[in-house]
Amino acid sequence: MEAEYRDLHAVVESYEKYDEDSRLSADNIRRLEFLTALVYMNKYLEKGNSILDVAAGTGAYALYYAALGMQVTALDITPSYIEILKNKAANQHLQITSFVNDARDLSMFSDNSFECVFCMGPIYHLPNPEDREKVMRESLRVLKPGGLFYLAYINKHFIFALLASQNKQYLQEKWYQRIIEQGVMYSTDEDCFWTDTWFTTPGEIEKLAERYRLKKLNHVAQDGVGRLLADEINSMRPEYYKRWAEYHIRTCEEPSILGISNHGLYIGRKNSD
Repeated sequence: MEAEYRDLHAVVESYEKYDEDSRLSADNIRRLEFLTALVYMNKYLEKGNSILDVAAGTGAYALYYAALGMQVTALDITPSYIEILKNKAANQHLQITSFVNDARDLSMFSDNSFECVFCMGPIYHLPNPEDREKVMRESLRVLKPGGLFYLAYINKHFIFALLASQNKQYLQEKWYQRIIEQGVMYSTDEDCFWTDTWFTTPGEIEKLAERYRLKKLNHVAQDGVGRLLADEINSMRPEYYKRWAEYHIRTCEEPSILGISNHGLYIGRKNSD
């Protein structure tokens, strides 16, 4: 397995140092990202469904749906995350099949094995388009005809706006070219601010989905304008945050909000032909 993903060592190394375990619950904005996904997963998923989470992290979605009676298989490329997930599942007495694996290679699974595939992160750490295509092909190969596909991505327009608002050095042509025009960044770049990453747009994601003949069910902004208003929203009292979350859910499919959200989530159904 190590040989299969050694080219992603920078991503693994970055996440080994990152507190992914609390990412989706650390503050109001992160909880909003998680809540939005759950709302749109719960629209379609039913007890007993088989789910493959191809980049499960420490198991936020996998644990939630295993507790609801789903048949969950969870993978991640970061070894420590799978160890955390296994420990949590054991402590909660949940049955989850989980192991370290690269989302580009799902060869251990036969065609049409799962009723739902969560692809909640791997494509935005694959600057090489061929690698992204591998994830798409493999994810859809193991998905049953008529099955549900959840594809998360990072919006390049949000990233540029956030960086420029935090540090004016990013208001340079080279950063426009890097983020908006090229949409890729490597950990080996001298001025890399994260790790190997691919930034995209809602329109590009829809074109990608169309090439794989997915039927669009929903396309939503997971955090909307909230990330740009993080200080205000994170300081809200619970009753005000509840209202904000309700507003967000009611408007998260609005194209203008989707266009500036940090995380976008495309939900599609595999062609049954």
